Amino acid sequence: MITTIHIVENSNDELEIVNSSQLKGGGPSHSYTISKRYFDEDDEPSYYDEFVDIKHTFKVITSGEFILNDNDSSKLNAYNMSVGMGEINRLAYAYSATILIIVGRTNKLWSNDVVYTESGIKETRFDMYSYHVNEPEQKYLKDRLPYEVYDSLDFTKILSKYLNTSFIRNSKIDEILK
Repeated sequence: MITTIHIVENSNDELEIVNSSQLKGGGPSHSYTISKRYFDEDDEPSYYDEFVDIKHTFKVITSGEFILNDNDSSKLNAYNMSVGMGEINRLAYAYSATILIIVGRTNKLWSNDVVYTESGIKETRFDMYSYHVNEPEQKYLKDRLPYEVYDSLDFTKILSKYLNTSFIRNSKIDEILK
C-alpha cells in the first residue's frame, strides 16, 4: 500500500498530519482545505472547512505477508503467535514500512529521502480466524495487513523532526487522554 500524507499548517500556525484523501482543493489558486469537526452548544457535531498550507509531503509504503509453515501441508499453514495464557491466538506476519519525504515537484528520489524504515514480524490485530475464508476455497485474507502496519505507525514520533514542540506535546496529551 502506498499512501501520501502531509504536514499542513492552518491560519493559526498550528500543524497537523493529514492523509491526502482529507485535502480538498489545490486548483489554480493552490489553496487546500480540510474538513474539521466541532461540537455546538447542544453537543451536536458540525463541520467546517479550514484553509491549510502544505509544509511537507511524505510517501508511506507499507506491506505485510503471512509467515507460512512449509512443514504443514494444509492451505491454512501460517504460524501462530500466542499472546499468553487464556488469550486468543493470532497469526504471525512479516511487515515493512518506509516513509520518504517528497521534495518539490521533481520525478527523482534519492536514498537520503528515506525518513524512516522498519521491518520485522508482528502478530495480527485480531484472532487468527478473522484472516481466512473456507469457501469457495481455503485461503488467507492478507489485504488487511498493510493497513494494520500503517495504523501501527506513530507518525508524531517518526516525523518529529518536521514538527514543532507544541504539536508533539499536544499529541502526547491527546494520547494520554484516549
